[in-house]
Amino acid sequence: MAIAIAGRLWQNKLAAAGLAVFGIIALTGAMAPLVIPASVVRDVTFAAKLTPPSGQHWFGTDDYGRDLFFLVLLAAHLDLRTALFVVLAALAIGICLGALAGFVKRLDEPLMRITDVFLSIPSLVLAMAIASVLGRSIENLSIALVFVSWPIYCRLMRGQVLTEKEKPYVRALTTLGVGRVRMIFRHIIPNTLFPVIARAPADVGLILITLAALSYIGFGPGPYVPEWGSLVAAGQAYIFQAPWLVTFPGAAIFLTSLSLNLVGDWARDVFDPRLRS
Repeated sequence: MAIAIAGRLWQNKLAAAGLAVFGIIALTGAMAPLVIPASVVRDVTFAAKLTPPSGQHWFGTDDYGRDLFFLVLLAAHLDLRTALFVVLAALAIGICLGALAGFVKRLDEPLMRITDVFLSIPSLVLAMAIASVLGRSIENLSIALVFVSWPIYCRLMRGQVLTEKEKPYVRALTTLGVGRVRMIFRHIIPNTLFPVIARAPADVGLILITLAALSYIGFGPGPYVPEWGSLVAAGQAYIFQAPWLVTFPGAAIFLTSLSLNLVGDWARDVFDPRLRS
């Protein structure tokens, strides 16, 4: 199966290119804390303030004289780790609650009403409200984003379970006397997971943009914690004097989100049976 999926990925050149770009960004982000000294973030050199890109400083320096290339790489580590955590946590919560709603009829109504409450509030506004209550840190921002992300997966999983329960093979297994628990965990849940999980790659890109937006408007971790949105916010005051302060972090957000969306579109085409040709 893995070989077949890899073959279909190779046939989709855009998705393959997106995966390659994301792989490079993720790899450099993962290695950044290992090769870049932690002192880079706190070392202030005003003599090198707002130095344009050069052989010594590939992305130039910021208003504290710090090397922007190192900051962008460190921010890639933080942003990708945070976005992956948020999506995986929201996916786990949504799948569990959605499966409960689909299998246990008395829990369906209350769980769906709770998800309706979350979905009725714009996600950015709800994340801002939760983050402002919890306080300014990357951990609290992650919790806020998990709160606004799980209802989508819950709804998707519930819909998949309700559809799967009505298929002929489920009736056949019931007629043959297959136990309910075995039927659920051996047949129904495995057949409903892929369309839900297929949404995750694109959602990682969406979470990255939301995280950057929240950091940009002041809910980020602070100036001494490199994060793409915070870097863009700090550089906007010098956008005409030093446009590289906004250009390079913004390009990192754009490329990462675009690559994940290309992979996400391919994943939905492959794993969601409703979209298969």
